[in-house]
Amino acid sequence: MNRNKRKPIKSRYLLILLVIVCAVFIGLSYVNGGAKLGIQSGITSLLVPMEKGLNSLGQWTEKNRERMKTVDELISENEALNTQIERLEAQISSMENNLSELDELRDLLDMKEIYPDYPMVGARIISKDAGNWYNNFIIDKGSNDGIKVDMNVIADNGLVGIVTDVSANHSTVRAIIDDTSSVSGMISKSSELCIINGDLQLMENGLLDVELISGDTEVVDGDEVVTSYISDKFLPGLLIGYITDVTSDSSQLTQSAHLTPEVNFENITNVMVITQLKSDLISDESTSESETQTTGDTESAPSSEETQTEGES
Repeated sequence: MNRNKRKPIKSRYLLILLVIVCAVFIGLSYVNGGAKLGIQSGITSLLVPMEKGLNSLGQWTEKNRERMKTVDELISENEALNTQIERLEAQISSMENNLSELDELRDLLDMKEIYPDYPMVGARIISKDAGNWYNNFIIDKGSNDGIKVDMNVIADNGLVGIVTDVSANHSTVRAIIDDTSSVSGMISKSSELCIINGDLQLMENGLLDVELISGDTEVVDGDEVVTSYISDKFLPGLLIGYITDVTSDSSQLTQSAHLTPEVNFENITNVMVITQLKSDLISDESTSESETQTTGDTESAPSSEETQTEGES
């Protein structure tokens, strides 16, 4: 199927045609003494609006070009400002973390004043079990720092737990809220003994279980509980928490309760490890008592010379 196709006009032919037309107009203008021809006036009238339109289009294009340039500059400045804001926010966050850590370290130092009789080493928590609670966790101090199994761990002025495993550079701590934990406690105001146990269900509410309180003891909500002197692993006098929800057991011989711990086990960062073992404390006390008794016996017993003199008399 044949189709009629227009042949494109070559640019050189169009240029030649325009040159010829211009030459004709120049010649006619010269013949008429330089006066404009009617066709020239018509062409001029036709071209003037087109020229105005082209000028307007050019001005509009230039304004848009400048506007786009301004928008690009604003976008670039905005990106630079956003980057600067992110950097400043990161610096502020870092400063807030440093201030928070500083406050925690101050609290740890305060504990040395609260428990001046116990030597301590500060440590940072570097890992913990899955979940919201710090019932088992790892600290960044180990045997190289003098840490031993059964050393007591404290934070927030209260008992956290006990060291259960030690390696060269880190140690594992079992908190008192763990369901395998059991601590011999004592109600401060009455010196009445009790047992504080970890419990999985109570742990979700941040509580501990208290049992074996004597039925004759007056116990009310808010009573302070500390570690007792009869515990074989926990040092005496460490604050554990406060009594709540007191109930009498069915036998009426004992009472039970819950305990709100002094430590917030949802958020612990730094702790203090007491480097005094209860076993060493008991041994030191036994040695001291033995030396005292020996000294007393020596002072009361007469010397051999005195005995001999008395015999002679």
